[in-house]
Parts: sequence; structure tokens; C-alpha cells
Amino acid sequence: MRTSFKVLMGLSSLLLTGAAVADPVLVPVTPFPNASTTSVFGIADDNNTIAGSYVDQDGISHGFYGTLDGNYTSFDYPDGPDTQARAIDGGGMIITGFSNIAGAHCELVPWEYGLEKGKIKRVSRDGVGINGIVQGINKVGAFAGDYCDGEGVVHGSTDKNYRVKRDVDTGISSSYTGERAFNGFGTSAGFYVNDNTGLQIGTLVDKDGNVTTITYPDANESYTVFEGLNDHNRSDGQWGDTSGIVHSFEYNTKTGNFTEIDDPFAASFTQAWGMNSSGLIAVTSDAGPYIYCPKENSCPLNTAHAIRLNARVVHGEPGATRNHAPSKHVLPKGAARQ
Repeated sequence: MRTSFKVLMGLSSLLLTGAAVADPVLVPVTPFPNASTTSVFGIADDNNTIAGSYVDQDGISHGFYGTLDGNYTSFDYPDGPDTQARAIDGGGMIITGFSNIAGAHCELVPWEYGLEKGKIKRVSRDGVGINGIVQGINKVGAFAGDYCDGEGVVHGSTDKNYRVKRDVDTGISSSYTGERAFNGFGTSAGFYVNDNTGLQIGTLVDKDGNVTTITYPDANESYTVFEGLNDHNRSDGQWGDTSGIVHSFEYNTKTGNFTEIDDPFAASFTQAWGMNSSGLIAVTSDAGPYIYCPKENSCPLNTAHAIRLNARVVHGEPGATRNHAPSKHVLPKGAARQ
């Protein structure tokens, strides 16, 4: 039962604050051998085991998992073309993702892969295989995602063990609601599509059904999506500007502060994905794959070749609406669908 509905449709009175602690860093991830491109989508709680996807020299996408020293294992979902691994659980033993990645959203085939038993299986609802996306996994193995119904509407959902049993009801009328992360307190993070503009608005939905909608506080913001969430008041996501560039952020769910994550070597996109319990984030840009550490001086990874970022923190006050004209949501070439 929904007990309240808090909407932050716009953020005003931007306040830029300097970094009081060591700046965050992007630590490069070893590319998959002989791949044309490598993307990292999740990192386990050991701060070492990752999951992602790569494109081979023939243009075929495959999933992979392994450790940051480049000790990787490749895999494919057996019943569909192309494989994209979208998340790994904290224990590093469950991976979620989808195949047919070049298809329309309602043609995607979501799967769950239990590494311990070597079982990869299509996710179902009421005994029938669904189409859509499954992504972030919490500490008890419950995942967040979405599925398409027979009318072409995309519903946000959560559950585990290869099955969807619970829809996430935001109470907002939309043809597309997507959940992308799920923490141990039953809060999911994701977005819904504003059917009037065709653009995404970020959401956090707690276990009692309380909904917070959030947009990145920038005058040139076009859309906002949430992709990662942990149990320590941290989330992350992506926002697009009106010129078509995709940026990313870390978000403090308690203070409302955004810390920007932009690869300075990227030309058109930086995409933040799964977040682990330490706040490390899997990031991919058009310049390469990375792990984001919030503070260089406490990063558990080898930062010898890290890219140091300016810790630009943006805070917004609720209440104002955005006045810019919306732009069509078209992802840059090479960016992963959100």
C-alpha cells in the first residue's frame, strides 16, 4: 500500500561544493582478450569479481565474468543470439542479463545464471518465459527488472530464482517502467518513461510503495535513469543532456547530493551501472571500461593507472520545474540500452 508520493520533478538552486576529501577515481579494467569492445556492468562485494560483456572480432556479443587481473570466463545464453551480462550479486555467484540485445525491448530474452550449479535459464512469470530485462541483484539473490505484457506495456518487477512474482507499482501512468537495482531493504531503483515526451525520469521505490522521482539537477538535463543501489544510502545512474551526451553520477539517497562521474577521455557517453556494498561502481564509456572508487585514498584497487576526477558535487532543492524543451532520447553509438 502506497503511503506517500514524493515527486522531485525538478531541482533548483544549484549548489556546487568543492571536495573536502580525496577525489574519486576511475580505475581501468583489463579488456577481454582480442575483443573489439569490452563493457563492465557489475562488481561483487569482494571488490575484485566483475561481470560484463564483450564484442568479438565478428561483431558477436558474449557475457563474461572473472577477476580484475584479467582472469575471465566467457559464456553465452544458449537459446538466443548475443549475450549481455548486466549484473553480479555480492557473493559473485549469480549473474543476470539478456540475449537478443539488438532486438526491440519486447524481443529481449532475460536470463539468470547460477555459477555454483552452472545453470543458466530464462526468467519466467507464471510459468511462461518473459521478454524484457533483469539486472541488479541484492544480498539474498533478488533481482530487479521489467517485462512486457501482451499489450506492449513494460512493467517494472522484482523477484528471484529465475522467476518474476512481484510488479513494482509506481502509481504513475506510463507505457514503460523499468527497475534496475534492488537493495537489501526492499528498495528498487530505476525509471519510468514520460509518455508525453518519451523521456525517462528516475525513481526510487521503497518496500512500502513510497515513490520518489528524481531528475539530475542541470538546466540541460533531458532524461535521468537509476542503474545501481546498495544498502548504505548510495545509488548511481545516468543522465542525458539536450545535446545527446550521456553523463553519469553517484547519488546519496540520504542527502540528495549528486557526484558527477564523467570520463574525461569519453567523447559521447559515460554509463554507470552496478554498485557494490563498498560503493564501487561498474562504469563503461566510449573510451573503455572502469571501476569507479568514491575516494582514491580508500580505494581497495590498484590506482597506479587511475584517472582522477574532480569531485564536483551538485545539490538541488525540490520544487522547481525544468523549463527546457525535451529532446528525443537517442543513445550514442556504442552505448548500452538503459
